[in-house]
Amino acid sequence: MKKLLLFTFICSLIWAGCKEHDNGIDTVKTVSDTSYIVTPIPTASQHQVLVEEFTGQTCPNCPGGKTLLDGLATANPGRINIVSMYTVGSPDSRPPTGAIYDFRDSIALNILNGVFGNIPGLPSAGIDRVPGNGLAQLGAASWTTPINAQLQVTDSVNLVVTSSYDSVKKIATITAGITYTRLVSTPQNLSMVIVEDSISDLQTMSSGSIQTYLFLDVFCGMVTSAPWGDPLQVTTANNAKEAGRFFQKTYTYSLPVKSPAIVPAHCRVIAFVNNTNGTDVHVMQSAQCKFAP
Repeated sequence: MKKLLLFTFICSLIWAGCKEHDNGIDTVKTVSDTSYIVTPIPTASQHQVLVEEFTGQTCPNCPGGKTLLDGLATANPGRINIVSMYTVGSPDSRPPTGAIYDFRDSIALNILNGVFGNIPGLPSAGIDRVPGNGLAQLGAASWTTPINAQLQVTDSVNLVVTSSYDSVKKIATITAGITYTRLVSTPQNLSMVIVEDSISDLQTMSSGSIQTYLFLDVFCGMVTSAPWGDPLQVTTANNAKEAGRFFQKTYTYSLPVKSPAIVPAHCRVIAFVNNTNGTDVHVMQSAQCKFAP
């Protein structure tokens, strides 16, 4: 009986330590979560803008929106982190007839519903989750101005993300380091998502024709809890993070099983810290790294 109880207890711990992913596979475990004060207080890094783009494989205007974002990213190297999301339930997100891939993801829909509420159509994009005409703005013509404005922000958070990959076990160990450069009193969370590049498949173009297209920045998984991420918590009054407060969170993560299979070498981790204070959910900093360097 004692052995049976011990076995049941161990199984319950294993179950509690895992997180069910979009495809029903347990893929995430938190390895470590630490916080302390560092001195001297570091200077603020340049702000990196998070762009959450809602797009579709049968959306004829979406390739033009992606071209605009890629151009802005090229003009501002290392400063713009793009996540292209294909949500379940959107007619324009479905793959064209004959496509190999289906990028639609229920976690992307969870992010859309939980964070943005709704979008006016495709393509739409949220820029650092800063409210404009709603959190997400329709059409590429409305994106350049808010992106350029966010590039001028002086951050109160420095963020570094790293990843190492065990190709035998097919598990990545991903670590985020968050350092506050000044006092921040609002509740905040850390999120990590996985995007995949270099995917060749069919896309409906602006002409209405269906052509072979190179897909980049495709959302394919979330390491932290969906849709809001994991809290950055301290025991100070009102959960205030003083200047010099450092958090380190480490996770192990295996890519979800999809067909065709996700290619680890084509994936990147995009991490970001955002407010979770009622209607103020703006992103304070983002960063990225290769998933399998």
